[in-house]
Amino acid sequence: MAKKAAAPVKEVVVEESESEEEEEVEIDSEEGFDSEDQEDSEGSDEEDEDEEDEEGDSANDGTDRSDVDGSEDPEDSEDGFEQQSSSDEDSLNEDESTDEEKDDRDIGDVDITKEAEKLANSRSWSNGKHRSKVIAAAKKSGELGAQQLLQNDDLSSDDEEVAEYGNTIGRVPLHWYDSFDHIGYDIKGGKISKRKGMDRIDQHLANRDDPNASRTIYDMYNDRNVVLSERELEIIRRVQAGAFAHPEFDDTPDYVDYESSIKEIMPLSAAPEPKRRFVASKWEMMKVMKIVKAIKEGRYTEGAKPEGGKAGDKPPVYLIWNDEEDDVIAESKRHQYHLPAPKMPLPGHAESYNPPAEYLLTEEEKAQQEDLDPKDRTYNFTPKEHSCLRHVGGYDNFIKERFERCLDLYLCPRKLKRRLNIDPETLVPRLPSPRELKPFPNTLCLQFLGHVGAVRSVAISPDGQYLASAGDDGTVRLWELDTGLCRFVWDLSSCGTGSAVSDGQLAPEGSPKSVVQVIWNPDPSHGMLVAVVHKSVVIIATGTGSADTVELTDSQLSAIEELADKRSGGNGEEEDNSEDSDNAGSDEEGAGKRKNKKATCVWERFNRVVQVNGRKGKSAAVSAPKILRHGSEVGPRLKLQMQDPVTHVAWHYKGDYLAVLSPTAGAQAVSIHQLSKAKTQFPFSKSPGKVQALSFHPSRPYIFIVTQQHVKLFHLVEQKLVKKLVSGCKWLSSIDVHPSGDHVIVGSYDRRVVWFDLDLSSTPYKTLKFHEKAVRSLQFHRRYPLMASASDDGNIHVFHCMVYSDLARNPLLVPLKVLRGHGVVGGVGVFSVAFHPKQPWLVSAGADGVINLFQDL
Repeated sequence: MAKKAAAPVKEVVVEESESEEEEEVEIDSEEGFDSEDQEDSEGSDEEDEDEEDEEGDSANDGTDRSDVDGSEDPEDSEDGFEQQSSSDEDSLNEDESTDEEKDDRDIGDVDITKEAEKLANSRSWSNGKHRSKVIAAAKKSGELGAQQLLQNDDLSSDDEEVAEYGNTIGRVPLHWYDSFDHIGYDIKGGKISKRKGMDRIDQHLANRDDPNASRTIYDMYNDRNVVLSERELEIIRRVQAGAFAHPEFDDTPDYVDYESSIKEIMPLSAAPEPKRRFVASKWEMMKVMKIVKAIKEGRYTEGAKPEGGKAGDKPPVYLIWNDEEDDVIAESKRHQYHLPAPKMPLPGHAESYNPPAEYLLTEEEKAQQEDLDPKDRTYNFTPKEHSCLRHVGGYDNFIKERFERCLDLYLCPRKLKRRLNIDPETLVPRLPSPRELKPFPNTLCLQFLGHVGAVRSVAISPDGQYLASAGDDGTVRLWELDTGLCRFVWDLSSCGTGSAVSDGQLAPEGSPKSVVQVIWNPDPSHGMLVAVVHKSVVIIATGTGSADTVELTDSQLSAIEELADKRSGGNGEEEDNSEDSDNAGSDEEGAGKRKNKKATCVWERFNRVVQVNGRKGKSAAVSAPKILRHGSEVGPRLKLQMQDPVTHVAWHYKGDYLAVLSPTAGAQAVSIHQLSKAKTQFPFSKSPGKVQALSFHPSRPYIFIVTQQHVKLFHLVEQKLVKKLVSGCKWLSSIDVHPSGDHVIVGSYDRRVVWFDLDLSSTPYKTLKFHEKAVRSLQFHRRYPLMASASDDGNIHVFHCMVYSDLARNPLLVPLKVLRGHGVVGGVGVFSVAFHPKQPWLVSAGADGVINLFQDL
């Protein structure tokens, strides 16, 4: 009966062991974080331990468990889980094995069915069939392999990987190695050569043939392709999903008390408090009495800061790496009055025993150094060359220099100079970019060629359509500004007595043949031009403008011709008509001396004569044919003949008065002519100085007289000096007045452009020193905030000059452009510049005989 009942019991044990061995293969996935899977995992671990105990029992019984269970799966032996067990489980296993032994011994006295049910119910918490289904599903989906890979942690560091075959350059930009044939160095110092890369087509074909292409990444620092393992892919997937990289990581572990989990309310020590804690200390009482006695005697100073301080007091803490030396000195009491001596300068290349050749002095340089004062010499010694260091002899001045150094250390006083820590850029005003200040002339667009010799003056008509030019060849040319067509050429050489000038030559200043200046009448209703030739001022009817303009100009000039004919009486002389003039410093004696004197200015018709060669080689003067436009005569009409050479003329802004400058005429150097009445006035009874140029005020009855070093402003109505401007220059050359009338610019032969603010001071507001040679001409634009200056260096400087209506704001000057296009002939570059009245264009005339037009492009 007992032997028959033993067989079912063994079958139950075998089935249980088989289910337990199958559970050894199971490895928790990320789903193991759920409560159900975690319990299953714990149950699996406990069953594994029970299985080991049962295997031991079976071994003792002589039963071979390997015959029953079969061969062991290699994956089960290589899983990375650590088999854990507790003491309670071990005791449970021991109890179970003891019970089984007792059952074997007492098998005959026990009900076999009840024992089998009891043995089966003791393992009901493991649920082996459910775990088998989970393991099979994990194998089928591939999660089991990923979980196994996660257990094989690679504990090697990145340094070990680099030490094997990696790049050791560190995290530096790889573009540093673009020009090299390698990408870095390995741990042995060898170069890591660059691989031959594939284009996109080859890469695509390679990816189609490579089964691992989807999990291959490129390591640019080592120039290699890395295939990601299953474990790395699983970690990446878990991180992207927001989970922890390892599935068994517990982010909420159970709290374990370090001392005890039992709440203790009684003290650890029950010893009574000692008596000394309740009795006053006699030593403290003695110390207090000592302090009280010191306070009564006035000796107690604890807590009070002494005035002088003690010698042992430590200096306060300060920043030793502070860049501000003044702050360090101020914070440190010890260094507050310490001024270190300046260190001696370090020796240079010249003091070497074998200095370079450029530091060795020649005989001439040695003689020059000996002639200089010792303080002005470059070196206080003579550099010498030695082949080796042992050939260097003793220094003669060594003791002397050491002695002087000692004298400097203890005799020379020292003073702390506090430097102002000011950024220099903050002191310089911020200037806007030239791109923000457009338009302004910046490109050479057109050249006007035709003059023989230098072109001394250019002027643009008030309507901006025509350009007039004058040169050393004695001609005045009228050009169309847009097309460059030369409309008229008027030869005024008959007014002078000199000879013609050939091309490429520069006539001397004041040459009788040269047309010094040409200027348009500012009144747009008169097409009138004035040219200066030696001692003559020629008025030309240009014939430009509408028919009404031409007719009005012709009628005015015809009336002046009739007045001139009446006064001259046909003999070329007239009575001096300057007695009725407004003389700024005239008196009766000066007026009486000019009576019955030969006229200083003669108004007469301009006789146009052409030299015609006869049959026998003789030439005869013949009147030139008249040129008519709109029924009016075009060309030179009137001539103002002066006694002295004329160098400069200026129109009044109304177009009826013309100021003429003859520097060698003394008191009559400045004369003002009224065209409507054909009258001449001399405003000065005494010479105002060496007059260089003049100009009318654009809105007031003022006239600017430019002398050699000053600019004088006279009131023509009140006949008095209003202001005298001090330029600070040696020799002034030209002047122009701003359209507002409150600002004046003056050019000088010592390369300066001086800006005066009449409302500010009599001294220059700005002095511009950009040119390398003498400044010949300058001008303001009448509409745009532009200014240009021309110099003998062949350059034209264009400035942005904004003048504000607010008197509290100073004018803004910004250099914009340096225009080049003229050659230098005989040391002279650009003679004249003129702005277009309506467009930001600039016309310049140079000594090379070329007229340039610069436009804004």
